[in-house]
Amino acid sequence: MDINSIIPKGLNDENLALDMIKAGQKVMQSSIQSAASRHRKTGSMASSVKCSKPVINRSGDAVGRVKFYGKDKNGMQNSSKAVWIEFGTSHQNAQPFVRPAIKGAEGGIKAAMEKVFNEKVK
Repeated sequence: MDINSIIPKGLNDENLALDMIKAGQKVMQSSIQSAASRHRKTGSMASSVKCSKPVINRSGDAVGRVKFYGKDKNGMQNSSKAVWIEFGTSHQNAQPFVRPAIKGAEGGIKAAMEKVFNEKVK
């Protein structure tokens, strides 16, 4: 989602942008956690979904990530496991759960970001 489509031209407040990203991240995190908890092969991966601290990147864009952190009980990186489940392997068909969770959360993410914007700009 492009933050510039939400923030009016001429308004340049990095803290506002970072707060908006953080609000959107929370919605995305919740959606991915919910999808992971319903998927039979993810095990305890839902609790490993965490938000990174939003930052302003070199291009001047506010960015934040929602990722799988840590390892499962067998020592496999949760991020690798998520990729293998999402896209499949030569031995396993793809079983997407992250992309549908993100797609389904788009409206909620936008609403959360707009709420922060409206609260801060008043």
